[in-house]
Amino acid sequence: MFLPMISTKSLQDKIALVTGATSYVGRAVAQELALRGAHVVVNGRNPASGRVVVDEIAAAGGSAEFEAADLTDRCAVQAMVARIVQRHRRLDVLVASGAGASSDSLAFKLFAEMDEADFDVYIRSHWLTRAFVIQAAAAAMRPHKCGKIVAIGTDAGRVATVGESFIGGATGGMMQMCRVLAREMGRDGIRINAVAMSYIWDAEPRWGGGSPALAGGHGQAMIDNLKKRMLFPVHCRDIAQAAAFFAGPESDAITGQTLSVNGGLSTPG
Repeated sequence: MFLPMISTKSLQDKIALVTGATSYVGRAVAQELALRGAHVVVNGRNPASGRVVVDEIAAAGGSAEFEAADLTDRCAVQAMVARIVQRHRRLDVLVASGAGASSDSLAFKLFAEMDEADFDVYIRSHWLTRAFVIQAAAAAMRPHKCGKIVAIGTDAGRVATVGESFIGGATGGMMQMCRVLAREMGRDGIRINAVAMSYIWDAEPRWGGGSPALAGGHGQAMIDNLKKRMLFPVHCRDIAQAAAFFAGPESDAITGQTLSVNGGLSTPG
């Protein structure tokens, strides 16, 4: 049986929004989608950092622009998506990254040391930031009866990890939301999947600043243990390539799934 090769420009002329795209994983995703031919809308809170990513994409022969929006502000997110649709008449791809995948990720905390404000922050950062932009993007995709949505989260949403009770809980809720939305949105031709990650070798460690039990030498020991348990190192581009797979035509038969890209960290054995 003849199997056609997937073009390296599999996202040619697609309009793609990548949130949290000014550093680390989001930045790598924006670069990867542009490499595959998409016009990428780079989202972040810092215009200067956003322009750097846009310029990097342009220097590599790609096409990009910057849109500022605070992902924790639902109205700001809706307005951002409306501006994109006004300019381009459509939105084909959303990769929802941000907290948990960037340099300003929240510190881990033991549950016993968390207060009410911590609960709200973790849920808003790891779940609602995705929910707000997914809802806005889906509304833009629905009239066209097609679209690809990819949510980036942490493997703590699938595997119990000390210090990540609410990070994992919020991400687990986000992933379940995506599974339900795959059923709801499928009738509109929209596919939605998630990519889960753990320790990223070329990203700033997301440890420290929280519980004393997780900071300092003990925190470093936890990082070292994670790296030892990984069968293979994982880099930002590995996450980006998984996101690009879900964004492209190669994954047209897939929806409602979560792919863990963690170097074998959670492999039983």
